[in-house]
Amino acid sequence: MRLNNFWCYRRILFSKGFAAAVWNARQNVLAYHRQRLLKAGPYMAELDITYQCNCRCQMCQRWNDPRRNELSLDEYIKLAADLHAVGSHQISISGGEPLLRGDVFKIIASFAERKMSVNLCTNGLLLKKYSGEIRDSGATCVTVSLDGATAASHDSIRGIGGSYDQIQEGIDHLLQTPRSSRPLVRVRMTVSNHNAHEIGPFYEKWRHVADDVLLQPVHHCTDAFYTGMDETDLKIDPDTLARQVVGTPFANDNYIKQLIHSLKTSGSFPHQTCYAGVLMARIDPWGNVYPCLEQHVCLGSVRESDFQTIWRSQDFEKERKRLAHNRACRCWYNNTALIGHYGKLMGSTPIRAVKGLAQHTFVNDLPSVFSEKK
Repeated sequence: MRLNNFWCYRRILFSKGFAAAVWNARQNVLAYHRQRLLKAGPYMAELDITYQCNCRCQMCQRWNDPRRNELSLDEYIKLAADLHAVGSHQISISGGEPLLRGDVFKIIASFAERKMSVNLCTNGLLLKKYSGEIRDSGATCVTVSLDGATAASHDSIRGIGGSYDQIQEGIDHLLQTPRSSRPLVRVRMTVSNHNAHEIGPFYEKWRHVADDVLLQPVHHCTDAFYTGMDETDLKIDPDTLARQVVGTPFANDNYIKQLIHSLKTSGSFPHQTCYAGVLMARIDPWGNVYPCLEQHVCLGSVRESDFQTIWRSQDFEKERKRLAHNRACRCWYNNTALIGHYGKLMGSTPIRAVKGLAQHTFVNDLPSVFSEKK
């Protein structure tokens, strides 16, 4: 997961298993560049536990998926054991809307009990209803999608009238619990041309309320069901983005600076080394395993084999080599951008890597949190 407000993340940075996870990630990066078998599993696993959703978002079509029969609680408990065994540390619980599953808190607990850091990604509509369960679940972070500084923008994008006010009430309710007794609460704006003009007001509205404030550019990906917006909304205007971040910490954040520069010069997201299948993996609600968050290629199912066997399979290794030499796609999710950045640092000499991580060249970012999307 991505972070901007460093100090509030100290519970992750100094948590049991974090240092070992970073070491495993470095070993994976070195093995990958030397074309050897990986030493460990992915640092981060994104788990979509359902595609059912109580929003009707323009940019996401997952709520249209009629399939059910998602992985059971017992299957997630087994997956938690498998991911822990291969050294994974960061778990993102997403959807759809994960809070629509009655067993979501037991799923979270199955990972948290193994000292893995769990981020719950939610549209926020059920925050007030389940604030107590969220507080006690063992989750490290809750990332709430809020797509604008006004109810009009957010409700239009999310397709549910009154949702902005409901989400804000839920956030306020959750924040009544002291930070030491609850997960970190972050608000994240999915930025498109529809709402880019509200970035500045969005930051001002939430910077003294939530524990952290994040921006996430919208993506177009048919495989991952992010297809609903018009092309004019998907192509973010870099000049609007540049104007809106003036006077905020985003103006000095290399993640945003690189995005603006790339949109201005090439009209697309920045290009960087891809660590799909090396430092990250995604598993859909039915157990299908993908190296990439955009779900281009399925390489097995945890319903048919254990995760470690899939991760170390010849098919997975072939896909890693293909991605290393023939990757036509570009993405700039919070997590993939940081994975590429810190993967580069981890592949350097130990002294240079430590210096780079200490200086956190992406301003106010650290390798603990290679984030998730929602």
